[in-house]
Amino acid sequence: MPVKILTILLFSLIIFSCKVSDRTDAEKIVADFRAQHVTDTRETVFNVDVEFKKGKLVFKGETDNPSLKRRLLNNLQAFKFEDKIVVLPDSTVGDKTFGLINLSVANLRSEPKYSAELATQALMGTPVKILKKTGGWYRIQTPDRYISWIDSGSLVPVTEGELAEWKSSERILFTDNNSTVYQTNKLKQPVSDITMGNILMETERGTWTIKVGLPDGRTGYVRKENWTNFNEFKNSVQVDTTMLGGLAKQLIGRPYMWGGTSVRAMDCSGFVKSLYFMNGIILARDASLQTNYGLLINTENDFSQLQTGDLLFFGRKQEGEQKEKVTHVALSLGNTEYIHASGRVKTNSLNPSSDVYSEYRKNSFIRARRIIGRSNESGIQLLKNHPWY
Repeated sequence: MPVKILTILLFSLIIFSCKVSDRTDAEKIVADFRAQHVTDTRETVFNVDVEFKKGKLVFKGETDNPSLKRRLLNNLQAFKFEDKIVVLPDSTVGDKTFGLINLSVANLRSEPKYSAELATQALMGTPVKILKKTGGWYRIQTPDRYISWIDSGSLVPVTEGELAEWKSSERILFTDNNSTVYQTNKLKQPVSDITMGNILMETERGTWTIKVGLPDGRTGYVRKENWTNFNEFKNSVQVDTTMLGGLAKQLIGRPYMWGGTSVRAMDCSGFVKSLYFMNGIILARDASLQTNYGLLINTENDFSQLQTGDLLFFGRKQEGEQKEKVTHVALSLGNTEYIHASGRVKTNSLNPSSDVYSEYRKNSFIRARRIIGRSNESGIQLLKNHPWY
């Protein structure tokens, strides 16, 4: 083989080896950065990959956090690279970067398809942030920071200005279980069903009915009972343990549903989220997220310090190299009694002498946290302080 060709081949091999090494080093930096700074992908989008193309590294993917992107790129300054990381919302959204839920209870999926897992739900009038659009699906973030997909028929995309108009309108909150919006003030011909926690716009108040506007512009009439002014509610409501426990007991017998967050059917974390929302607090979505917030209660010797409203967490305890895994949450009713969504909403006890004692829950109990008085934490947000409401 001629010396010149051999030299070229060796030089090419060296360059290729260097680029492979660069890519390996870059991938490790990205992986380490993700492990250190991306707390939970249920609440943060961070999908970044490394490619080698046309003689240089290419970083591509997406994130909803521009600060994360800046910090990552700062860590990559030693490399020559092309930045193709998109910050969400992307161009598919345009200027309508927010949305309003337009169904009494909207189903949000883990992927943009109806057959995907039900990840969570959102109630009518709930403001959400739109991150991107794919076909007939939107990737959104709900006020509790949870990220999932919703079909286009379940929400109304709005601009920041339109969201501000909705927020400045005379909104009302439904406080009973279920009802209906009707086309006429004689309460005939349904427009939509409604359920506890739905937020509508009041446009006219009559003797027996209220004329309301839905997020998509539909109008109708509702019975006057069981509505409260939303702005007054969010600015004045305080957690009342009597109301919290009373509302929880009103839901006894309601069915469990994975991903459910309405009073019609709910999972364990959706149950406690619904209770606290009606007391002016937005909790994190899942039990494994909720367990990170609130004042830790000492339950080492007994359960005497537990109060109504404390959250009890259950699952697999940490043992040796086996990591802890929180899989269930319940609402304490004080001492050893609690109420939770497990098959259905029901009461159980940590006291072996109780008729509703659950040995399984006692053995899988991990910790208890107090939510009341801890609204300065990111996973315990006061409704009145959330900028989207």
